[in-house]
Amino acid sequence: MRKIIFLTNYKNQIPQRNHEIEGLKLNIISEVLQNNGFDVQIMTITSFISHISTNESIKNIYFFYSSSQYPIYKSFIQDVLYQIVLREGILIPNFRHFLAHENKNFQELEKFRLEIKSPPGIPVGTYEEGLDILQNTSYPAVIKKSTGFRSRHVRIAHNHKEGEKILCNLLERNFKFDRESLYYLYRRLNNKSHYPKRFGKIIIQEYVPKLNSDWKILVLGDSYFSLKRFVRKNDFRASGSKLYSTKDDPSTQLLDFAFSCKEKLECPIVSLDIVEKDGVLQLIEYQTMHFGLLTATMSNSYFELENGNWEKRKVINEIEHYFGIGIHEYINQVEKEIISINR
Repeated sequence: MRKIIFLTNYKNQIPQRNHEIEGLKLNIISEVLQNNGFDVQIMTITSFISHISTNESIKNIYFFYSSSQYPIYKSFIQDVLYQIVLREGILIPNFRHFLAHENKNFQELEKFRLEIKSPPGIPVGTYEEGLDILQNTSYPAVIKKSTGFRSRHVRIAHNHKEGEKILCNLLERNFKFDRESLYYLYRRLNNKSHYPKRFGKIIIQEYVPKLNSDWKILVLGDSYFSLKRFVRKNDFRASGSKLYSTKDDPSTQLLDFAFSCKEKLECPIVSLDIVEKDGVLQLIEYQTMHFGLLTATMSNSYFELENGNWEKRKVINEIEHYFGIGIHEYINQVEKEIISINR
């Protein structure tokens, strides 16, 4: 029998809603998987650490796991997840998706690698490098921090001077006045030219002009939920605007693009932010875990690809039911690929 462990956080939750302690209804996901022949176990990360201290084998066991919006706790989870990889457990989703959570920098690099159509964006690590890039940037330009959701830390620069100011605001000083940092003060002052003025993780991205809306497409397995989001008045951002519509259906082309993104990302569930301008579709950002479920909870219907056509279906189950189906389908695909490789 196939085994899957739900690896939960300090509140025995897998957060998937707006707050750290609001988690998925794991009993519903468990029921779907148990009905498909899985042995399901729920275990906190701390309990799991005690479990592996005995060196019991976890080879080929699946792990559907938690992330966090708190960087230090996320780092703690990361150490455990990599141990699972080293011990030949199977993470759902893949470890690279954990790195992409709350990390637009990594997402940008992944979009390059996977050749997913997106507004050109360049990750930047220091103030000086940012200035160099701004010298060759067309304005207006979007500058955003690697972390944040609902358009937090997303700015628009209309000229080079504004760009410099935004860099200063979004990047961190290379020196903080605390007790630990004072230990390095003498060394830094004597080697000032060797340190960047500021550092961090931001993206300088091409601005898509005259957008009045974008699309949030939530993909749970083969079920595609959609939400049209409108740009705030006197703003350029639709994410976080709280101006939504479920009345408009996504076009076939939009659903095809969302399908292509999910296939390239290779994940069971994903939240996609997509813009459409002059018939061109582009992926702005994505998350494969810990994203809000508003798109699904506001929808009475979803779309499913059947025999090459997108069919509209009525929502008849709780959202976690579709999570369970998505995880099951993903595992089936993973196992087919393993069999194919071993032949």
